[in-house]
Amino acid sequence: MPDKGRNQRVEVRLTAEEAARLDELRLGGSRSAAIRALIRDAGAAATDPNPSHSEVLRVLAAMAREGRVAAAVALERALRDREDSPDDDELDRILRGAA
Repeated sequence: MPDKGRNQRVEVRLTAEEAARLDELRLGGSRSAAIRALIRDAGAAATDPNPSHSEVLRVLAAMAREGRVAAAVALERALRDREDSPDDDELDRILRGAA
């Protein structure tokens, strides 16, 4: 694959856990491509102060995996009534016991 004008090289040292997480994120692509995608996504997230519902769910899932469930629940409740949130999403059904 061509380098598309890439002439800067960055060496990054990761822990075994960080490398495993990167491998999970790369979805069959290269580690380099995964890191470039993360950089692009981080730039887009930084420019929009209002995350979409799907972005919030990604953050909540990451927080829950880290064991910060109380913070994840508080954030979800604060954002549940946003305009871009589906009226009756899967989380609402689970919380009602209708899943």
